[in-house]
Amino acid sequence: MASSQQLPPELERLNRMYIETCEAFDRGEITGDEARTTILGLSATDEHGRTWIVDPKKSGRRASFKQADTTPLLNDEFAQMNRVYQETCAQFDSGLISATQARTKILGIVFTDETGRTWRVDTNKSGNRASFTCEPLQQNTEPIPVVEQPAQQPPAAPELEPEPVEDEQRISRRNFLSDVSAKSVLLGLLSAGVLYQGTKIFTGSSDSNDQPTPDSDAIDNAAVDTPVEEGWFEKFGEVPLNTDIEFGRSVQNVPLTFFRRQVGENGARVLVVGCIHGDEFVGNRVIDILRDMPLDGNIDLWTVRTINPDGQQLRTRQNANGVDLNRNFPGNWRKIGKPGSWQYAGTAAASEPEVAAIVKLGDLVKPDFVIWYHQDYFRIGPGTGHDGQVRSMYAEMVGLPLIELDCLCGYTGDKPLLEAVFGGTGANWAKSFQGPKGVSMTVEFGPTLSEEDAQRNAQAVVAVTNAFF
Repeated sequence: MASSQQLPPELERLNRMYIETCEAFDRGEITGDEARTTILGLSATDEHGRTWIVDPKKSGRRASFKQADTTPLLNDEFAQMNRVYQETCAQFDSGLISATQARTKILGIVFTDETGRTWRVDTNKSGNRASFTCEPLQQNTEPIPVVEQPAQQPPAAPELEPEPVEDEQRISRRNFLSDVSAKSVLLGLLSAGVLYQGTKIFTGSSDSNDQPTPDSDAIDNAAVDTPVEEGWFEKFGEVPLNTDIEFGRSVQNVPLTFFRRQVGENGARVLVVGCIHGDEFVGNRVIDILRDMPLDGNIDLWTVRTINPDGQQLRTRQNANGVDLNRNFPGNWRKIGKPGSWQYAGTAAASEPEVAAIVKLGDLVKPDFVIWYHQDYFRIGPGTGHDGQVRSMYAEMVGLPLIELDCLCGYTGDKPLLEAVFGGTGANWAKSFQGPKGVSMTVEFGPTLSEEDAQRNAQAVVAVTNAFF
């Protein structure tokens, strides 16, 4: 079957995650073991109760799928696993442990039944109670059969044939499913070089991190032929459209880029940030959609996929210096925590290169509407007046409840919540340069984000902008 055939939504989500994992491996952002673990952990259950997993033997540029049997044995072991899961969630909600610590504990909940199958918590499906998934028996070499469905029922999920690709490309895409070889590592570095060569860089000398890294020379060499404009833009109107533009570097010297789109003249300036905490990155998908979807109305749209690429690679809330970037912004910065604590605010306001870079971008754009995507509280904080109307429309369009962000630091109207407790947040910083009609809004997704919800959020960004700005 051609890869262009539309998949059921649940499998399309898995396919997207598979492709993103492949691309992250090709860019050298994750190791072969990490890519393999991620892909082998992907699963989805369709409306008929069938569970599907990625078939690594048949996957290429896109994923192929096979059906798996994940019917749990209901006994006291699963009840105990659920209790540990709920206790861990409660500890996280109370602030006793960090998101990284909670995830580590939940991923460590394991039970091997009498048949030798290993059961774990299914983080994609768990909510107030834990759901479970099992790993296939290692000694079982027979493929799990795909059950043919009667004609009157929807057909079984299709297996996608890999697109024809060059041998070298196939190796770099699939080698993480076996032992990593020197050739695949080299190909990953080469693909990263192509990425940097395809990025249009506009930056001054102060944008780069002065700390050398093992890959810094390779990055600089890869960008030799890239057009570079000295200094920073004098006016936001000088910034070109529809191209990735570097505005800074992370601690580990990874370029931070934004992408600008525009429809109409003098449209409302909107900045959307997909990821600020490295272990809260489902908002990246919304940014990907905003880059390509048709725009209407009058909007000047600026998107940043992530300001914490190092944290994403490490799967940590903080950046590579161990600083919570959402406590490091200027304006209302205050000393929070110590090195090693999960909300450590750094040594000073904007001490981290990622925050200094986004602050510089904000000073250039001065957006009327800023959206920051986070996880896992599944809510948007309410507001009053114009601010409240914006939040209400967005929440209604995407199906998120309006609930006070009592353990975060967002805004209710023009007043920051818990400013005496938390400082240095991006949401508060953005309000410092916005007028009375400006809105800086934190959107808290749940643990996962479906393709349909990502689409709804992207559409809401445009619709709310056109309605209120």
